[in-house]
Amino acid sequence: MRLFRFATLWASVLLSVSTAAAPPSNVLPSMDGNTISPFQWLNPPPQARFEEGTLTIVASPDTDFFIDPENGNSNATAPLLWRDVEGDFVATALVEPDLSDTWHAVALMVLIDDTNWIKFAFENSDATGPSIVSVVTRGVSDDANGAVLSNTQKVWLKLTRKDDVYAMHWSLDGENYRMSRVAKMSHASSVKVGVEAQSPLQAGATHRIHHLSIESKTVENLRTGF
Repeated sequence: MRLFRFATLWASVLLSVSTAAAPPSNVLPSMDGNTISPFQWLNPPPQARFEEGTLTIVASPDTDFFIDPENGNSNATAPLLWRDVEGDFVATALVEPDLSDTWHAVALMVLIDDTNWIKFAFENSDATGPSIVSVVTRGVSDDANGAVLSNTQKVWLKLTRKDDVYAMHWSLDGENYRMSRVAKMSHASSVKVGVEAQSPLQAGATHRIHHLSIESKTVENLRTGF
């Protein structure tokens, strides 16, 4: 009897670990050029292709989301594939940005309104090259460089909401995540959540997103993301 109970308990533990480690469901395979509901485009790109679960976005030149803290100039022209999400969530993406020019990036984005939003990106920074970059905008944008990933093409990004606090994590394998930033934003019962693809200078860019998921759930620990 004791052996049976131990085997049952061990099986339950293995099942819970396997379930916890399973990647969230990718929504991209269900989309094509005509069917993206419940998602929508803000600033539709000139080209967007859904092929074998990968979204390829062509971003036009001079496309970005940024409110310059030096002069107040605002650019809100980058393509954003989004849907409304109410309450707590975990958004995850596997991104492969075109890093051929400065500030080319793909980001997970939370848009509260025109002047309050978060952009969490894998970007070709002017300061550090390919890096994890976060931009938190509360009236004006900041610009915070994180880990430098010079020899990396694809990165997992995770953006988590718990109440009005948002945590940003990144990973190379989709399992082991490192925290980049935690920020509190103004209250909103629902926000726009999705992926943004940008090309702020004069050269366009072709970006790829290989995974996108948005789960309505509340994590226990914002700093770990789980």
